[in-house]
Amino acid sequence: HSSHLPQPLDVGVFGPLKKVYGSQISFLTRASIKHITKDDFFPAFKAAFELVFTEKNIKSSFQGAGLVPRNPEAVISRLDVRLRTPTPPETPDVLALPWISQTPRTATEALSQSTLIKDRVSKHQGSSPTPILASVDQLAKATVSINHQLTLLTGEIKALREANEALSKLRSAKRTRLQDSGPFTGEKASQLLVKKSIVEEEGRDEGAGGGPSKRHQTGARLCGICRKSGHNARTCPEAEYIDEASNHGILDSIECVFGNISYINTFLF
Repeated sequence: HSSHLPQPLDVGVFGPLKKVYGSQISFLTRASIKHITKDDFFPAFKAAFELVFTEKNIKSSFQGAGLVPRNPEAVISRLDVRLRTPTPPETPDVLALPWISQTPRTATEALSQSTLIKDRVSKHQGSSPTPILASVDQLAKATVSINHQLTLLTGEIKALREANEALSKLRSAKRTRLQDSGPFTGEKASQLLVKKSIVEEEGRDEGAGGGPSKRHQTGARLCGICRKSGHNARTCPEAEYIDEASNHGILDSIECVFGNISYINTFLF
């Protein structure tokens, strides 16, 4: 039947989109991570969408379906099935070199080593080689199993490391959230900087002294700006100078912008 051939978007766009998206998240599925979060889905889908949904692909899909420009032969020609005689497999010109006894590193080499030992034991004159051959078979079977397990574990470990690195990058990004709604003013910015300096200062005190900070030693709560007791960072007199300086900086920036606009208008008008 030919019902699937005149569907350009399914064949030329959505089919490749599914394939490209699958390749984008294949490292997660190989690591047995079946739950795809929004943080994983949207970047992968966006990359696949931008790669597939192009003007060239869409036009070629309609052209391949014989719709635009109209060309029914584009579909009919693909329905002409011809039986062909299968080509016989080519015989190798050079025979494989005989196996030389050595420590096998892969499953194929382990089988070659086992075959070599069997041949040598069979040619040995004397007692029956049956027990020896059975032991060799067991050894070869164990070696092959170990090599297969090692190959699978190596691939699984690699996939888990890649998935772990990808998830770590998404979770390592620190975000500063504003608790209060409304416009973000210079005063709020200075308060955030003050809070951050308090946390950093406490960390430096504990790291430098090898123990609790000065605040914990004295039992009094110290200001995060002037490092004095009796008040905090919000009521510190020095914080007013910080707020005034930040507000003056914002006003200076606004005046500079309006000055540049006026200067440009003199040339335009």
